[in-house]
Amino acid sequence: MSTFQVDKEKTLNAALFILTKLGACDYHKVFKILYFADQFHLKKYGQPLTGESYIAMPYGPVPSFLYDVFKAAEKGNSPFKEAIELSRQFIVKRDGKIPVVSAYDEVNLDELSESNIEVLTQALRENKALSFEELVSKSHDEAWAKAEQQQDTEISYLDMAKVAGTNEEMLKYISLNAENSSSNLV
Repeated sequence: MSTFQVDKEKTLNAALFILTKLGACDYHKVFKILYFADQFHLKKYGQPLTGESYIAMPYGPVPSFLYDVFKAAEKGNSPFKEAIELSRQFIVKRDGKIPVVSAYDEVNLDELSESNIEVLTQALRENKALSFEELVSKSHDEAWAKAEQQQDTEISYLDMAKVAGTNEEMLKYISLNAENSSSNLV
């Protein structure tokens, strides 16, 4: 599987960027916009925006690290000390059964490159008006389905890139970048 190391600062600031543009919204919308931004970045630049591990869940891909941070903000606790510390950048309130997240801190644009802002803006433009059901349908792409079928809950970055229509040369480049990223974890 092609994996990358999550860039936590970039992920948090990408979420803050999304929330700054959208205002308070449910986790689902933030997660799907981030997923599509990662897809766009893979296709155009050969590496993901965040390096997040996207998990194939019933309502679509969920970024694992950001989910832990949002849950820590919602509950005020977490088994992950880091999630509690980082969760202070967000406010989560319940709207009935739905947790709604908003930005507490300002986005640090120094953490986002021009290409990051470009794909986040594109993902926002294409997905901000979509309903919950439309986002579920759109994010239940072949990459999500493959992870779901194989009961391998983590969605492959190569599969995400293929779904986005990435050419073979770029797919090889992504694979090489993933190998280099995972070898840096050792």
